Amino acid sequence: MYFNDQKERRLGEKLDGPKLRKRLGKSLEQLKRHDPSVEVADKPTQILFVGNSSVMCGVSLEELEEIFTVYDGNCQFIVYPNKRTYSFVQFSSVEQSQKACDELNGYTSPVLKTSHLPFVIAYVENLPQESIAPEFRPKDLEIIDDFVNEETEQAILDVIYSNPKAQSMKHRAVVHYGHEFDYGSNAAFKPTDPIPDLFDKLIDRFVQEGYIKERPDQITANIYKPGDGIPSHYDTHSAFENEIISLSLCSDVVMDFKDGANSATIAPVLLKGRSLCIIKGESRYRWKHGIVNRNNDVDPRSNRVVARKLRVSLTFRKIRTQPCQCSYKEFCDWDREGEMCIPSTANAALKLEQTYVADVYENIAAHFNETRHSNWRAVQNFINSLPRYSVLYDVGCGNGKYLAPKDDLIKIGCDMCMGLCKIAAGKNTNVIRADALHLPFHSAADAVICIAVLHHMSSFERRQIVIREILRVLKPGGRACLTVWSMDQSDSEYSNMRKNKEESNELCELTREAKRLRIHDGKQFTQQDLFVPWVSDEKETYLRYYHIFRDGELEELLGGIDGCQLESITREQGNYVVIFKKIK
Repeated sequence: MYFNDQKERRLGEKLDGPKLRKRLGKSLEQLKRHDPSVEVADKPTQILFVGNSSVMCGVSLEELEEIFTVYDGNCQFIVYPNKRTYSFVQFSSVEQSQKACDELNGYTSPVLKTSHLPFVIAYVENLPQESIAPEFRPKDLEIIDDFVNEETEQAILDVIYSNPKAQSMKHRAVVHYGHEFDYGSNAAFKPTDPIPDLFDKLIDRFVQEGYIKERPDQITANIYKPGDGIPSHYDTHSAFENEIISLSLCSDVVMDFKDGANSATIAPVLLKGRSLCIIKGESRYRWKHGIVNRNNDVDPRSNRVVARKLRVSLTFRKIRTQPCQCSYKEFCDWDREGEMCIPSTANAALKLEQTYVADVYENIAAHFNETRHSNWRAVQNFINSLPRYSVLYDVGCGNGKYLAPKDDLIKIGCDMCMGLCKIAAGKNTNVIRADALHLPFHSAADAVICIAVLHHMSSFERRQIVIREILRVLKPGGRACLTVWSMDQSDSEYSNMRKNKEESNELCELTREAKRLRIHDGKQFTQQDLFVPWVSDEKETYLRYYHIFRDGELEELLGGIDGCQLESITREQGNYVVIFKKIK
C-alpha cells in the first residue's frame, strides 16, 4: 500500500458509485468547456484528470506533490490559478497512474490542510494543448529575454563565484559590489569591493539601450539554491533611484508582484534564465516583489509546472542622494516633511480628510452606492425602537439606505459628498449637503444615527466635535446610534478571509512607527490610523483615511463630553455600535 495504511486515516468515506459518477461528470463538463482538446480515455493511461484539485478548491501545488509523488517521484503537473477546479498529473507509467487512481479516486486526502471535496479522477489520452497566454504585469515593468548569451552568463558566474566575501543569508548567499547593502536599514552607503569591469560593460549596455538614466553604483549578487526565495518587499524609495534592474542567470523563476494597495492582486511573472527585468515607475514604487520558497514554479503563461535549479541574480541600483519625490507618496518611506504623518494640527487634519475622505467619496459615489444595500442589525433595531413620527437625523447618510424605507418616522439626512447626496435624493429622501462637524440643524431630533462616519475624522478633537454636534441637534432625552470600525475583527465575516491570506515575514521599508500613515494590506489591523484601499469598477484604486478604534476608546471619547450618557457599546461584524443619550 503506497500510503502506509492511509485508507485508515482518510477523512470520511469514499463517495459511492452514483455520487462519484455524478461529480466526475460535472468536472468533465468543465474540462470540455475549458480544454476541449483533451480526450477522456476508456482505459488506464499515464495521465490523470483530477477534479477538485486546483487553487480555486484550496489545494496548493505543494500538497498535490506530496500526494502524487508517492506513486511516482518524477510525475509532472499542470495546475491552474483560477477558473478551473481541476489539475492534470502525468506519470512515468500506466501502472503508477492506475495505483494513484485506485487509491485516491473518491477520497479526500489527509494531506490537505483544510476540509475539502473528494478528488474525482479520470484517465485522459492527452494533456491540454500548450498555449501561451498573455501575462498580467504591473505597469512600467519590462522584461527582456536573452539579454546575455551563455558565454557571458558563464563569465558573470565566474566573477561571482571567485569572490571570497559571499555572505550566507537565511535562504540565499549574497555578494555586494560598489556599496554593501545593509539589510537592517534596507539601504547601501558603506563602500565595498569595486564593480568588476564585466559588470561595468553590462551597465554600459543599460545606458546605451535606454533602460536607465543614471549608472548604478550598487550591485548585489544573490545565489539561490533550488527551493530558496526572497520575501515580498519594496526596494526602499529613499535609498535608491527609480530604475531597479535584475539580471537572472542559470534558471527560470517566477517572481510575484503584489499590489501595495490590494494584497489580493498578485501578478506572477516568469523571469527566464539570462533575462533582464527592469522595475521602474509604478512597478517599482507601488508593487512589492518577491520569490516564494518552493521547489517548483508554475509558468503563468502555460500553467506547466517547472522545477527550479540553482539560480543567480544580479541586482543593479543607483544610490539616492536626495529625498524621494515619487508620485506614490502613500507607499513611500519618505514622508514629505510630515505630509504622510498622522495629523498633529487642525489644518493638517482638514487637509488629510479633504484629500483622503471627501475627494475620494466624490470619485467613488456611484460604485459605493452599488455596494451598500443591507442594514446593520443593531442600527435597524435602534430605528425600529423609535416611537411613531419621531424626527430622525441621519448624519453621513451616504446613499440614503436608512432614509429610503417608508415608515412612520420623519427622516432627514446629510452628507458631505455631493455625489451621494444626489443618489440619496433620487430615492425620494430628504437630504442636504452638510458637514458633520457643522450640522445645519436645530435641536429638534428625537434620534440621530451616524453610521461609519466618525472613523473618518483624523484627530481626537475632531471626533469629539462630531459627538458634540450630534448632542446639540438632539432634544433633551434624545438618543443617538453610531458605528465605527474596531481593531478587533474576530466577529467579522472577513476574519477568516484575513486568516487565509499569506502570513509571511515580508520585508517592508515603511516605518513601523504609529506616527506614519500606512496602507492596510487586508490582513489584521496593525495600527489605528491608516489608509484603506477602494478599487473602483474601472480598477482604479483610491485610498480612504480611517481611524480604527481600540477597546475602551469610545468610552474615553464620550466620557469627556458634557451632557452625554453612554447607554451601550456592542460589536457587530467588526464594528462597534454605540448608543448614547443627551441628558441635558
